[in-house]
Amino acid sequence: MTARAMPGVSIEKSARAGCVVVALRGELDVCTAAESLSALTAPAAAGASIVVDLTELAFMDCYSLGKLMEVRAQARRAGGDLVLAGPQPIVLRLLVLCAVVSHGLVHTSVDEAASGAGSAPAAPAMSGAAGGAVSLARSGILSSALFSGGTAVRHARMLTGLITAAGRKRHDGAGTH
Repeated sequence: MTARAMPGVSIEKSARAGCVVVALRGELDVCTAAESLSALTAPAAAGASIVVDLTELAFMDCYSLGKLMEVRAQARRAGGDLVLAGPQPIVLRLLVLCAVVSHGLVHTSVDEAASGAGSAPAAPAMSGAAGGAVSLARSGILSSALFSGGTAVRHARMLTGLITAAGRKRHDGAGTH
């Protein structure tokens, strides 16, 4: 069953190994999240084990991630759970920065998530963005293919530098209005 929520994102629901698998395709943002993720509320309320397939999701913002975590909380209250599978590097970056990966909610594939539904992998210790990316690949929580050529490490270092620079700029400019 494929449903078109709003321009930018499509949803496909299926069942696999006792789980509800919801594949998200396109871009999930503040404009599309509420309506798109409403497809998850019924299975969550029923206490289903939900695997959200992110392999074809090109973008997700913080608002959308917050909505996914609300659905996860709803599923857990009803005796189920919600995990994420196969994020693209740009989505993975958000998950790392928001510490979702460190909570063991991210799997490398739908098959891995479905086979371990309800028992997400243990989170690795993450020391800094670059170290976190490497330890995630080594731990097997995220495929080393996502980190091929050190791309994730370079991105993590770049993001750390940008965040540090923004913090300095904010600090240096504080009170100069």
